[in-house]
Amino acid sequence: MIRTLTTDTFRDQHGDPATWTTATIDRYLVVGEIAPPPPPLYTHREMQAEAEAWQASAAAQQRLADELAREGHAIAAGIHRRGARDARQHAAAARLGWPYYEAFINGW
Repeated sequence: MIRTLTTDTFRDQHGDPATWTTATIDRYLVVGEIAPPPPPLYTHREMQAEAEAWQASAAAQQRLADELAREGHAIAAGIHRRGARDARQHAAAARLGWPYYEAFINGW
């Protein structure tokens, strides 16, 4: 079996990058030049559009929750408040880019 050294496997083998020596960092950079990581699934611009969509959803759900609360529908208002909070969390993760968003939606 042939093992391919990638930046991910290098990090797995060497642990926390904060503890690396200068030589270890240099080796990591060389691995990155030889076998660069694949590009993210979505571009930064696409993730910003995703964040805006989640933020718009959060705003709409919050407006609905407020309206339901004014009308005395506390349970339904609470459901929409939780939905708005969830949408804001998705938006925050999406603003940071695909790797962070992927980790968020997968619960890593």
